[in-house]
Amino acid sequence: MTQDSQTSPTSSLNVLQQLVKHRSHGSSIGRTMGMIAVAAERGRIQIEARPDDRHLNPLGMVHGGFAATCLDGAAALALFSTLDATDQYSTVDLAIKYVRPLQPEAAYNVEGWLVERTRSLAICDADIRDKGGKLYARATATLMIKAESVS
Repeated sequence: MTQDSQTSPTSSLNVLQQLVKHRSHGSSIGRTMGMIAVAAERGRIQIEARPDDRHLNPLGMVHGGFAATCLDGAAALALFSTLDATDQYSTVDLAIKYVRPLQPEAAYNVEGWLVERTRSLAICDADIRDKGGKLYARATATLMIKAESVS
């Protein structure tokens, strides 16, 4: 990718930086999960996530699916920040380690970063930490890339 495509108004990185600038959820899943992008650079994304009563299991605890969705989203957006806005990608594997339970209404930092990328696959890591830096969950994702120019 050339420098021009990284900074063009339609680059994926520019799209993410606009979400950060406007503190936007960016999509319906972002609204549903209470996630807001707070920083983006090439190959890295930082999201703030706040589970609420929509994310609780029958025992009143934050469902593990909340963490899984946040981790998958952060990993995918880290890859997205390196792609052309028209390139498609999809998670093919997500391995999660849950360290401690998330608490309702608490704010968490979710960070995703690109570890390695080939033409058709990427490995991204992501973690969830509280505002003090304590680890709550960590994931590694494998994502498939289908570039617009690839059939």
